[in-house]
Amino acid sequence: MHSLPSQAMRPLSLNPCISFSRFPFFSFSIPIFHEFKTNPTIYKKSQKGSFLTLRCCSSGSVTAKPSSELRRNCAVEEPDEKVVALRHIFPKPGIGIDAYIIPSQDAHQFYFNISQNVTIKDYQAYLAGTAVVTKDKAALWTDGRYFLQAEKQLSSSWILMRAGNLGVPETSEWLNDILAPGGRVGIDPFLFSYDAAEELKEAISNKKNLELVYLYNLNLVDEIWKESRPKPPNKPIRVHDLKYAGVDVVSKLSSLRAELVGTCSSAIVISMLDEVAWLLSLRGSDVPHSPVMYAYLIVEVDAAKLFVDNSKVTPEVMDHLKNAGVELKPYDSILSEIRRLAAEGAHLWLDTSSVNAAIVETYKSACDKYLMNHGSRGKIKNKGYDESNGLSIGPSRVYMRSPISTAKALKNPTELGGMQNSHLRDAAALAQFWCWLEEEIHKNVKLTEVQVQMVLLYTTNLKQKVVVLWIQINCSYWIVELNTLMEQLT
Repeated sequence: MHSLPSQAMRPLSLNPCISFSRFPFFSFSIPIFHEFKTNPTIYKKSQKGSFLTLRCCSSGSVTAKPSSELRRNCAVEEPDEKVVALRHIFPKPGIGIDAYIIPSQDAHQFYFNISQNVTIKDYQAYLAGTAVVTKDKAALWTDGRYFLQAEKQLSSSWILMRAGNLGVPETSEWLNDILAPGGRVGIDPFLFSYDAAEELKEAISNKKNLELVYLYNLNLVDEIWKESRPKPPNKPIRVHDLKYAGVDVVSKLSSLRAELVGTCSSAIVISMLDEVAWLLSLRGSDVPHSPVMYAYLIVEVDAAKLFVDNSKVTPEVMDHLKNAGVELKPYDSILSEIRRLAAEGAHLWLDTSSVNAAIVETYKSACDKYLMNHGSRGKIKNKGYDESNGLSIGPSRVYMRSPISTAKALKNPTELGGMQNSHLRDAAALAQFWCWLEEEIHKNVKLTEVQVQMVLLYTTNLKQKVVVLWIQINCSYWIVELNTLMEQLT
C-alpha cells in the first residue's frame, strides 16, 4: 500500500531568522445540495496550447539557448547518484521496467508543492513538474516559472524540457522516441488520476506498443530515499464550527445520499482534499496555506467512513464525526475497503478525473473477481444494495463527476456573510499597506520587491492577532513575527 505523503516543504525565506506566518484560513463553501443535475462527465484529452511570439523592439535580437548548450562548459558529466540508484531497481523481479515517471501531484491529485511532492522536489532539485528516468536518460518537464532555477540546480545528467516551448515533446512523445518497441513504463498508480493514466497508456501504446506498468506496492523514489525521507504531517485536525459553515454535516451527508439514489449509486469515493474537508466540516494543517488534511472519504447510502491518520484526530473531532455517523478507518486501508464494496455488489460512484488509478483499478479487478465467483445471479450481502432500490444485482462502476465540487460553489447565507467580512478585513489590511508604502516612498527609502512583498504578507496577517515588528537594519527592512507576544502581554 502506498505510504502517507511526507512533510511539506516550507516557503523559502530571505534570512534564516525570518519566520513566515500562516495565511488566514479561507472558509470552504458548505451549501446544502440544492437541486441540480449531475451528468456523466465527458473527458477530453489535453491539447497542445498555442504559442505566443514576442518581438523585441530594440536593435538587437533576443534568443534563448537550450539547456544542452548552456551546459557545454561542464568539464565532465558526472552521474546523478539518485538516478543511478533508481536505475538499479528497474531490473528487479516484479518490476522489470525500462522507464519510470515521477509526477508532481500526490495521491489526491493535489498539485501544491508539498507532501508527496517532496519526492519529486528532492529528486528534481525542488522543482514542480514531471520527471522521466530511463536506463540511460533522465529528463525533467517544467514550466517557465522554473526554467532559470532548473538550469542552476539540475545536474548535467538531466535534460531540461521547457514545457510549452515550440518543439518540446510531451512525455509520451519522448518515451515513444527513445524506448524500444515493447518497452515497459512504470508509474505509481496512486500518483495519477485514472483518466490521466488511461490517456498516458493510450499515448504510449499506439506507436511502439509500450506497456504501462502499475507498481502498486512500491514507489521507487521512496526506495532510494529510505530513512532520510521527511516524516508525514501530523498536526491535529480541527472542527469547522457551524457558525462559519452554515449547514451541519448530517444535512450535507443526507443531501449527498439523495444524489446517490438519484444516480443509482450505492456509494461514492471522495479523494479530493477540499471536498473531504467541506463535507465533514473539518480543517487540517497538512498543506501550507490550505486548511486540509490527507484523507479519503467513502459515503454509502447507510454509512460513511473517513480514512485518515488517527493520530491527528482529537477527542473533539472524534465526537464531531460520531455525531454525524462517520466511522474512522486507517488511511492505508482504503484499497481493502474498495474490495469490500465490490464483494458486496456496490454500485460505486467514481470521479475518474480526480480519483487515482490505484483505487479505480482495484475496484475493477474486484468486480471482475466477483463476477467470476458469482456469475450473473450472485447474492448481495448488503441489504442496501438490492433491486428494491432500483439497483441491479452485482457490482458496477458509475463514472461521473463528483457532485461536491458543484454543491460547495452554492454559498449559503452564512458563508456569504463570511466572505464579505473576510474581504472587509483584507481591504483594511491593504489600505494599511498602501499607506505604509506611500510614507516610505516619500522618505526616499529604497525598497526591493521582495521586501515590499514581505511587508504585504505580514500586514494581511495583522488581523490574525499576529504581532509584527518592522525593524530597519542597514537600510533594509526585516520582519520579526511574535505570534504569542500579545497573549503574553494580556
